[in-house]
Amino acid sequence: MAEQEALAPEAHVNPIVHLIAPIVAIAATMIVRKVITSSYRGFTGREAPRANDAAVPFGKALLWAAATAAIAAGVEVIAYRVTNNLGATNSAN
Repeated sequence: MAEQEALAPEAHVNPIVHLIAPIVAIAATMIVRKVITSSYRGFTGREAPRANDAAVPFGKALLWAAATAAIAAGVEVIAYRVTNNLGATNSAN
């Protein structure tokens, strides 16, 4: 494992990327949440469950919250990785 790390080229990320990546991640997450909510409405014909709605069963609200959180977290990871890869430069040893 140490040999693989020694052979891998070192990547340097532009400092501006550290400012841009969170903005990209937040924007992507907001867009994906809107798409998920709209898709739910389109497939079911009803509004997506809301955590503060007492008429929504607890299990349904919890399942919706878990699903949207998992999808949003995945999108956030992808946004950070893509942004960092676009702003990285490999150094030649």
